[in-house]
Amino acid sequence: MIRAAWRGVRMRPGPALLLAVVVAAATVIMVGAFALVAADRGGGSVVSGQADPLARGGTHALVLGLGGLTGLMLALIVAEAFSTSLRRRAGVFALLRATGASTSLLVDTVLLQAVVIGLLGSALGLLASIGAPRLLTAELASALNPTWDSGEALMARELAAGTALLATLVGTLPPALRAATAPPGTTPAAPSKPQQPLSARGVIGAVLLVVGAFGSVVVWRADALTHRVGVLWAAAGVLLVGLLIALPQAVRALVAVLGLPARLGSSGRLALRQVAATPRSAAAIAVAPLLATAAVCAGAPLAVSLRATVADQAVPEQAAAQLDALPALLICVSALAGLCAAGALAASAAERTGESALMRAVGQSRGQRAAQLLCEFTLACVAGLVLGAATGLLLAGVGGAVLADQGIGGFAIPWRQLLLPLAIGCGVGVLSALAPVLEPAPRVVSTTEPDGAPA
Repeated sequence: MIRAAWRGVRMRPGPALLLAVVVAAATVIMVGAFALVAADRGGGSVVSGQADPLARGGTHALVLGLGGLTGLMLALIVAEAFSTSLRRRAGVFALLRATGASTSLLVDTVLLQAVVIGLLGSALGLLASIGAPRLLTAELASALNPTWDSGEALMARELAAGTALLATLVGTLPPALRAATAPPGTTPAAPSKPQQPLSARGVIGAVLLVVGAFGSVVVWRADALTHRVGVLWAAAGVLLVGLLIALPQAVRALVAVLGLPARLGSSGRLALRQVAATPRSAAAIAVAPLLATAAVCAGAPLAVSLRATVADQAVPEQAAAQLDALPALLICVSALAGLCAAGALAASAAERTGESALMRAVGQSRGQRAAQLLCEFTLACVAGLVLGAATGLLLAGVGGAVLADQGIGGFAIPWRQLLLPLAIGCGVGVLSALAPVLEPAPRVVSTTEPDGAPA
């Protein structure tokens, strides 16, 4: 029974290997983030003087926040990949349940597959992280080299590998539970169900959005607020959670406005109708660009403020190089977001093979189909970029006000450090999306024999 369950629910080698590569990329980013914190702790104070504790805390918060954001994006793309794979095997799950397979057996089988993918990806990421400093400039490598080969770096690598494996398991558990608790039967279930109304989810998300935004404005304007930093973290968390909950409706509303030029072409009109009909699929594509853009727009201005404070005081070059490494981490996070968005598009396209065959049968060419998918991808990503930029700039303004109140720098928008990571992320996403976009659409197979009898 265990062997039958493994054969029935395992992911195909190609998607599993691609998912392991994504896990490896996330592991490399987290190794770099955790190693920067270890280097700072092992190399002394980042800044000297009265602003030392807050500057150190701000630097650590930015770096660890990028590491946590990487883990969140990894969990989301793993959840999307396993959801697609398991929905396509809904009939296999129903047959296994009908033949006596328990829910725990099916869940454990899926989680075992996730462990294998996570371990393989973590191992590849750790191997890649060994040569990571050699790809950096001398200044940035100097921020890592003192601890890269020490026991502190070993701890950073272990923590990164464990976080990547945990994110993989957390992302796998919800789709595994949904698939394993399906009712037993002998007929395959439908690969996708009509999406439920989003009114309740939208109301909850909107309420959290209003609460988070109001809390952020209060922190920004109330200079005498006690526990100002703690309130800022709480407001930022509520704001992001509300945005993620209400993301399907927010993306649908934004695409309806931003997609007006797309109505000029037939592929664009089909893409707009698809996004309006399946907002959850569009939100799955937009979530990674949203998080990455929010991180870039919030992290780059705060990093510039901290870097200006470091430049005004007598500090070692290693300390300044550690802050200079933050833009490199932002670029890596943006590139990973592009890969995650393309993976979500590939999962959506894999679920719509019947639709692709039907559109091909009614006369849609391969180029028109590719244009429709690419337009859907672009619209969802642009919506995510707009929402992420608004959220990130709001949090950057609040964080800059808190830092300025403590005498650390001032709020400034470094356009070059904002646009470069976003441009690289967009380029990686578009190039990665070409594979599912250009994949040939299946043709409709006739269900009757030449003499008219059923096949």
